[in-house]
Amino acid sequence: MRSAAGILCILVLALVAGYGIGAYGLKAAIALAALGLALTVFFRPELGFWASIASITIGQLIRIQLPGSDNTVIINDVLLPVLILSWLVWVMARRSWKIPASSLYLPMSLWVIVMMLSLFLNRSGYSSTELLSGALYIVRWIEYAMVLFMGFSFVRSRPGAKKYLVALVWTGVITAILGFVQLKLFPDFSFMVPKGWDPHVGRLLSTWFDPNFLGGYLAFLSTLSLAIALGKKPAEAKWWWLAVAVMTAAIVLTFSRSGYIALAAGVGLVTLLRSKAILFLMLMIFAAIILFVPRVQERVIGIRSIDETAQLRLVSWQNALEVIHDHPVTGIGYNLYKYVQVQYNFLNKTSEHSASGSDSSLLTVWVTTGTAGLFIYLWLLGAMLWEAWKTWRDKKLSSEWRMYGLGLMAGFVALILHGQFVNGLLYPHMMQAMWLALAVALVVRQPETT
Repeated sequence: MRSAAGILCILVLALVAGYGIGAYGLKAAIALAALGLALTVFFRPELGFWASIASITIGQLIRIQLPGSDNTVIINDVLLPVLILSWLVWVMARRSWKIPASSLYLPMSLWVIVMMLSLFLNRSGYSSTELLSGALYIVRWIEYAMVLFMGFSFVRSRPGAKKYLVALVWTGVITAILGFVQLKLFPDFSFMVPKGWDPHVGRLLSTWFDPNFLGGYLAFLSTLSLAIALGKKPAEAKWWWLAVAVMTAAIVLTFSRSGYIALAAGVGLVTLLRSKAILFLMLMIFAAIILFVPRVQERVIGIRSIDETAQLRLVSWQNALEVIHDHPVTGIGYNLYKYVQVQYNFLNKTSEHSASGSDSSLLTVWVTTGTAGLFIYLWLLGAMLWEAWKTWRDKKLSSEWRMYGLGLMAGFVALILHGQFVNGLLYPHMMQAMWLALAVALVVRQPETT
């Protein structure tokens, strides 16, 4: 009887789908696909969690314009709310949810409060639509932070932690490979300028469409992978070394100076604390790349000079500092910087790419949430480093997991440095990777795991 009912439901759904696609074409197909994904995520939350990780490789390929707004969202911005709801139902049904003790929770909570206060205290200066835009981005930050708590439920054990960690690194490897394909087929990205993207030529962008954000992400995962490889026996570390090689090659081809700085910081810290021989080898490899690849040489030399790109970044910093001078205590409201930039004549319109932030994560935090927000956000970053350090120094863990802790700490240092040249610490994919990596670190330290 159940089988017959199931078949009948499938037939009815197939008829509805067929009619919709026939009558409305591609839009109906996309809507039905989205509905199917939402239903799958709702009834199988762990499958949805895996899907959210996989979607990192899609990057900016699919962007959804919010009605009546110049804001856009990516797949995970839509997927995560459904996933969080289904996960909450799943947790309540199981009546079993263990939250490891952590120094993260207090600064996380205070940061959310500060973001909301920044909107409330500055509400008189904005329209209701503009305030709603800021509020939605606070919700977005909370959604990505929930990856940490969902990770506790789905990672569960050290074997589970290894699976999710491998999946996270695979997102970097696959995105890097897609970048090689993009560089071959679409080396000139000028055709995307009308859609708000920068006219990059001959740079690896992959599905992210931005070499700087991608460079930071790959540097973070390369640092993690290198640390794990150094914690394993040589025969067990081959895949991790291959992952490091693929992602490092991709970083080189982004020609992103912020990516180079992040990679040098992350890899340098891991090898300095673990293996001076590997550090020397890495220095020789980097020196050879700089010597024999003229464009890399040009970008590295440019770190010490002020070229056109550096000049634009300096202007971005100066603009942010000017607004901070005028609004030092409460900031101007979370994610409302683009409206203020237009008021100050820094921008012509709010729809310009990356208008919502400065070319520095900490300056973006400072200008939008004020001095209190900056200190609390620094506290949160410090708590992340502390949790990674505790994993590295935990004598009860295997060499592999202790090295993961070192890699995580070095990776966070890399991202923090990288985030001073682009608004990387508040970038959705970056936040997702950071919270998932922290969930893994906290789970593996629990004595009940196996």
